[in-house]
Amino acid sequence: MNADRPTRPTRPQIQIDGSTRPTRRGFAQRFVSMLALSLVLAAGLLLPGCAGGGDAEQPAPAPADDEAEAPAAQPSELRWGASAEIDSLDPYLAVGGDTRGILWNVFEGLLKSDQTGDIKPALAQDVEIQQEGKVYVLHLRAGVKFHNGNEVTPADVRYSFDQALKAGAVYAGFEQVESVDVADDGTITITLTEANTEFLVSLTNPIIPADYADQASAPVGTGPFKFASYTPQQELVLEANPDYWQEGLPHLTKLTVVFAADDNATVTSLKSGNIDGAGIAASNAVDLDLGQYNIVERNSNAVQQLSLNNSYEPLADVRVRQALNYAVNADEIIEKAFFGYGTPVGTPLIPGLSKYYNASLTSAYTPDVEKATQLLAEAGYPDGFDLEIAVPSNYQVHVDTAQVIVEQLKAIGVNATIKQVDWPTWLEDVYTNRNYQATVVSVGGASLSPGAELARFRSDAEDNFYNFVSPAFDAIYDQAVATTDDAAKVELYKEVQQIISDEAASVFIQDIAGLSALQKDFDGLVGYPLYGVSDFSLIKRAS
Repeated sequence: MNADRPTRPTRPQIQIDGSTRPTRRGFAQRFVSMLALSLVLAAGLLLPGCAGGGDAEQPAPAPADDEAEAPAAQPSELRWGASAEIDSLDPYLAVGGDTRGILWNVFEGLLKSDQTGDIKPALAQDVEIQQEGKVYVLHLRAGVKFHNGNEVTPADVRYSFDQALKAGAVYAGFEQVESVDVADDGTITITLTEANTEFLVSLTNPIIPADYADQASAPVGTGPFKFASYTPQQELVLEANPDYWQEGLPHLTKLTVVFAADDNATVTSLKSGNIDGAGIAASNAVDLDLGQYNIVERNSNAVQQLSLNNSYEPLADVRVRQALNYAVNADEIIEKAFFGYGTPVGTPLIPGLSKYYNASLTSAYTPDVEKATQLLAEAGYPDGFDLEIAVPSNYQVHVDTAQVIVEQLKAIGVNATIKQVDWPTWLEDVYTNRNYQATVVSVGGASLSPGAELARFRSDAEDNFYNFVSPAFDAIYDQAVATTDDAAKVELYKEVQQIISDEAASVFIQDIAGLSALQKDFDGLVGYPLYGVSDFSLIKRAS
């Protein structure tokens, strides 16, 4: 999946894979809450949610006297299957979404997303935003230890910020930092070149020991699990961190990530009992014994779309683009190509960004062949036209989707054909050179910031591979980014989504469902609104 390719320095990562919705089938169980952001964000990898102050989730209460005398719990290991090999154990060299999802359990930032998408204090016990988002003041939590036993210091924070800046787009936002002052008492003052109420997300970047040279072979973080061993193409073994600052976590004593050649091999291991859980495709989910597994749906933060090159002659007419929107039936695509799993959308913003997501746009283009045909006739195409859909051949879900779309477009006289290309060719021809007519792909995953995700629709954006030009969008988008008023920002982001819909920049199909299967011997699997992330510290043996 594309989550495992290097992120381009100045472009949001295009993720070719999954996402969520409350299951359309009765047996699927959802563990992921929709995002409820409580602060604004705009550039970075994760998403902010708290305005500052307060504390992280409270530690578990101390056991009662009789509990304290109870015998120690038996060791509990979870074996988790993964179809994508780790690309690096160093969090500042790792670029794959799956890799970073696993390392999320090993490393933490000053702040950290919870399962609803809100940003909470982590290694910092609080955060204060000053000067309307130009200055951020944080205080280190006392006594937090790295896995090597050393306490986290301000020097480690400064070093980690330097690594984030070197990492470029993977940890975006640090290019806005004007200065970082770290005091001996653990006070960290960050001053930006200009106010940005959405910088909070950047403070989730991993904090690592200063000048530690072996992160790529023996990683050291502060997370609930610590590195034990890694055997390439076989397994990664993590053990519980006995000094973890959140008391009572993790519940597991050991987490072993078992690597397989592909999704089918992972499912075979799952059925044989070699592993206890794994991410799976919808086609595999329907074949599993539901008495033995819980099926968990999650967001993977990418919107599958029929992307349209707005400069291609027929598509340059907004009526033609609107006609295609009326002709494409998202529900039918989800049923035929995704076994009923998926969330229809009408905007390039994922539903998981619930605070900013304009839910009304899901029904903006209710399938209507007659309306679509009428719009084509008004635009001068009463008999339709030819349309070539370029599809990356390594992603069968997009090939399958394109096949359904081809049939749907026949109803309005559009002769669509599929051109399968390899991934490097797609990147070069479609994404970089914009030499295409239409394409099916999923876009998103590098950031949960609405500003970052919508930025690609600015007329002058380097990554605007749609060739979408809208002065109205540009003006309101700039207002949304600039305002420090949270309520105003929410409404402005919804307004720019409305413009994208009205002008039919592309056909936004669905937030693809990402599924996991977990043996019923375990419970507590919680997905996070970040691509590939699961909090394994919450998993425990079922009672």
